[in-house]
Amino acid sequence: MVIWGLVDNRTGHTGQVLGVIAKLGIPYVLKRLEYNALTVLPNRLLGARLWAVDVNRSAPIAAPWPRLVIAAGRRTLPVLRYIKKQSPSTVTVYLMWPGDYTDIDLIAAPAHDSAPERPNVMRTLAPLHAVTPETLSVAAEAWAPQFSHLPRPWVALVLGGSTKQGHYKPADWRELIRRAQDMAGTGSLLITTSRRTPPEAIALMEPLLSVPHLLHRWDTDKDNPYLGLLGAADGIIVTGDSLSMCTEACVADKPVYLFTRPEILPPKHRAMHAQLFERGMARPLNAEANLDWRPASPLDDAGQVANEIRKRFPQALV
Repeated sequence: MVIWGLVDNRTGHTGQVLGVIAKLGIPYVLKRLEYNALTVLPNRLLGARLWAVDVNRSAPIAAPWPRLVIAAGRRTLPVLRYIKKQSPSTVTVYLMWPGDYTDIDLIAAPAHDSAPERPNVMRTLAPLHAVTPETLSVAAEAWAPQFSHLPRPWVALVLGGSTKQGHYKPADWRELIRRAQDMAGTGSLLITTSRRTPPEAIALMEPLLSVPHLLHRWDTDKDNPYLGLLGAADGIIVTGDSLSMCTEACVADKPVYLFTRPEILPPKHRAMHAQLFERGMARPLNAEANLDWRPASPLDDAGQVANEIRKRFPQALV
């Protein structure tokens, strides 16, 4: 067994781990972890122990130990450290900022987390995820029949919602739908909401739709065309409140526009947007927005982390 991926019930954490493992392209096993009441304790108290793991409901964490373990999420850290303590030769990789960097072989932290410069720390532009050009292509092929009758160009409009900092105003939703329709021109909008999209946003925007469109309302019981829209669209507009949606759109290697409202965005969101704009991977949605450009490069942070693992720890991959 070459790689273990430590995962829990957080989809975002699992996506980060799978994103890097997929780029490595070697055999792996996912070790699903369940926790007990001690998981509320700070990691400095849990240390390198399995105290917070419900061992009866979790995958076994025992020898034979792997050569490489990749983890994401605060609750996986004591398990990662436990494995390192039991097997010092095992390479440990953590895909977020852990706070304490001294006992992990490689930390890949988003630049907006302001991780210090250390030999075992690398900075990614954005949070990692499992979306790849291949997954987008497969999703596009599956979903395209649902909107193939609509005229092109297809502009995907991916809607988030409020943050802890604040809420979009009715005027914001009106401006967003106006700019999206201007970009679509004689084409169509492919719209999908998310878990955080307020119902009043759709109630306000839907009567304003004057171009051909597909409108998908997010629901846990329905298949989600989100990846299919990213893969099939000729251009993408994303509300800037979701780091994951912004970065996943930038994998698609097509024009990406972010609709931002700085007053409702946490500092780390604003910092990441600035990096995407600076590197030519996305642009702000404004009056000059159009489909006549290509990004400087697609976003591939997971690939960069995988390359760093190959460079630093070749012995762990054979």
